[in-house]
Amino acid sequence: MPTPPTRAAALSAFGRRRRPLLGVAPLFLAVLMALALLASASVGWAQAPLEQVQVQQKLEGQRAIVDGVEAALGRDGLRSIDLDDLRNRLDPVRTDLTAGIALLEPLLANFNHRVKEIGPKPAEDAAPEDGSITSERDALTARATELDGVLKQAKLLKVRADQLSDRITSRRRALFTDTLLARSYSVLDPSLWLQAAAAVPVELRGINYLLSDWAAYANARMPFLGQVAVAFGALVIVALIFLARHMLARPLHRAELGTEGEPLSRLRACGLSALVALLRMAAAPLAVSAVLALLNSFDLLPPRVNEIAQGVLLAVYILAVGRGLLDGALAPGEPQRRVVPLSDDMVRLIYRHAAVGLWILGIAVVLGAVHRALVVPVPLSVATSATMSLCLVVVASRAMRALNALSADNDEDEAKASDGKIPDSKIPDSKAEDGRDAPSSSLLNWIKFPFWVLNLAILGALITGYVSIASFLSSRTLIGVVMAGALYLVVALINALFIDSLATGPRARHAAKTLGIRPASLELLSVLVAGVLKAVAIIGIVIVVVGTFGTSTSDFADLASRVTLGFTIGSSTIALGDILSALLFLVIGIVIARAVQRWFAVAILPRTAFDQGLQNSIATIIGYIGFIAVSAMAMGQLGLNLENIALVAGALSVGIGFGLQSIVSNFVSGLILLAERPIRVGDTIAVKGEEGYVRRISVRATEIETFDRAAVLIPNSDLITGMVKNFTHANTSGRVIVAVNVAYDADADEVRDILIGCACDHPQVLRSPPPRVFLMAFGDSYLKFELRCVVANVDYALTVKSDLHFAVLDRLKTAKIGIPYTPWAIYRGGPIGDEPAAGDDDA
Repeated sequence: MPTPPTRAAALSAFGRRRRPLLGVAPLFLAVLMALALLASASVGWAQAPLEQVQVQQKLEGQRAIVDGVEAALGRDGLRSIDLDDLRNRLDPVRTDLTAGIALLEPLLANFNHRVKEIGPKPAEDAAPEDGSITSERDALTARATELDGVLKQAKLLKVRADQLSDRITSRRRALFTDTLLARSYSVLDPSLWLQAAAAVPVELRGINYLLSDWAAYANARMPFLGQVAVAFGALVIVALIFLARHMLARPLHRAELGTEGEPLSRLRACGLSALVALLRMAAAPLAVSAVLALLNSFDLLPPRVNEIAQGVLLAVYILAVGRGLLDGALAPGEPQRRVVPLSDDMVRLIYRHAAVGLWILGIAVVLGAVHRALVVPVPLSVATSATMSLCLVVVASRAMRALNALSADNDEDEAKASDGKIPDSKIPDSKAEDGRDAPSSSLLNWIKFPFWVLNLAILGALITGYVSIASFLSSRTLIGVVMAGALYLVVALINALFIDSLATGPRARHAAKTLGIRPASLELLSVLVAGVLKAVAIIGIVIVVVGTFGTSTSDFADLASRVTLGFTIGSSTIALGDILSALLFLVIGIVIARAVQRWFAVAILPRTAFDQGLQNSIATIIGYIGFIAVSAMAMGQLGLNLENIALVAGALSVGIGFGLQSIVSNFVSGLILLAERPIRVGDTIAVKGEEGYVRRISVRATEIETFDRAAVLIPNSDLITGMVKNFTHANTSGRVIVAVNVAYDADADEVRDILIGCACDHPQVLRSPPPRVFLMAFGDSYLKFELRCVVANVDYALTVKSDLHFAVLDRLKTAKIGIPYTPWAIYRGGPIGDEPAAGDDDA
């Protein structure tokens, strides 16, 4: 069995790196320190001083990179590309330090725990301890001290690196702001155009020289036949990519046609549109990227040509991605898969003008790359940006005028059709193929005002000399129009997939059965997932439209890394992963605690001699203990100190003693109501002389709507400590009692049959338990009967009781059974029956 490597061997192995200062591999410092600590158990600490020196040397290497970045950041005149280079040098160091700190902190905690378990040194007057324990304590203390020193240095260096990263981001934003707000030439200044026109021949000569230099550069690296072969290979690559796109698009076109006479479903239409958008977006950029990679692999592109080629690649991306998204969302000429509810005329109008705008933006990007590579005079670059902005404003104005004209024509045709002047068949189609209305005039009116304000702002910036702001606003407006269609397509696809198909579609029940959950739970989960995905899509689209404002992808990666790795609140560091793991732990723990509580309540406690109330109390206490324990452990997962929470609770108890008893009592009572749910929203209750429906339960009071539509707020403590009558706690059924007094000469069996018959004939009266009639008392002049029955819904108890009164009265009249009355009532009329009741004479 091979012996484990020593720490010195591990350190020396990691020391032999080709780029110790520029290309530090991920997790380098973490693995280095881990091997150093793990190997110490077998090697011993006789070599500790040497290894400590090597660890210090590695930290000094990291510190040298940080010092170099800090010194470079202090210089003036840094460009955006220089800041990117500094960020690329700094990020690997930050990653290594973060990983090393995350690995070393639990190791240090382990050493400290072992030292604590051994215990402190015995007092001088105590019995001497074993020598092995003393040596073990000293060795562990030395290891912990060494590791603590390394960890503190790494943390200090990590703080410096994070601060430098923030400075780079601030410097980039300041550079972007200065460039954006820089004032140059006004478009009304004739010298701008004169100087730009004078610089055009200079740039043409520069292009000629650049092409000559490119030819010489390529000839020096490859013969002419080789260059022809490379060019032929590039053409073959382009042809293969576009052929593959054509072959992949054919089955999509066949699927788009679908079954004749049957429209495509929403999910199928959205899916086809998304696939079409991806195919049309990917082909051209992939072809250009492959050609550039081929030329760079043979070193046929000089630096300046390569810079222009990157501008061409960016322009191709703008055109391909923009038109692909427009094709996917608007589907011009292909209404079968169109997801945006627009008419054919409006789709063609928007697509045509947006495509022209994309061409203008792409040409401006290529010209800007040429200007930067050839270092042309500033007026020419300013004139290019101003021309692009003016052209985009003109295209946008023409598009808005055309939309207004189209909307006005549609409104006029609809008005004539309503008057009968033209047949309906002659009205232009103002609806999408799926029957949804196209944007109305009101929507265009909402767009008009901000549109003209934005165009006037662009023109004002061009006139006042802020060409950079005008260029930024015009380009972002065009990108916003394109991305609005993309956002609509993404949102429609999410709704079709998660809501129409999984939540409420015909396959929802099958999907729920496959996943092993209830359809209602699947619907809720689908809606939640759809909402999260739509929020992410909206945020991403907004970032793309508004722009990064001087930041780069490295800045976003840094932000995501910080959110993922953690953020500090006071003395506690909380990471996104810790939050997710704590939530998962909390959910699983609550499920287990509820399962244990139910197991006790169903399987254990019924087999004991405890009464039902005590069993319920024990099960409830077990549930509370489980919930508190799971919550405490979940907070421990987040790194929250429970001692601090205890201190806060102690401070609150002092405040409670000074007059917050009622508030806290209502608050705790509200939590009990929400947890135990003895009273739920919708229950019919009677409390404090008020009776009505529970409409809302908050942490302070419960709102009850009485039967006369008055809102009554009952403090939660009254519902917990007082007597509450809940008519619908277990179920919605309720009992109805109808009392009837009849004369002594009436047939009691007939009266009973009449009462039961009235109850059984009513649709709201339940058959189980069946209605019953009781002879309750012998009165002075009457027999007292009570009909007791159960209604399905206690909310209708009063209505059922009234109906039964009417029915009983009617049937008693039919059966000529009299209802006695008091003597003083004779002045108001005689008895109900045709003959006086027998009891009346006696009375």
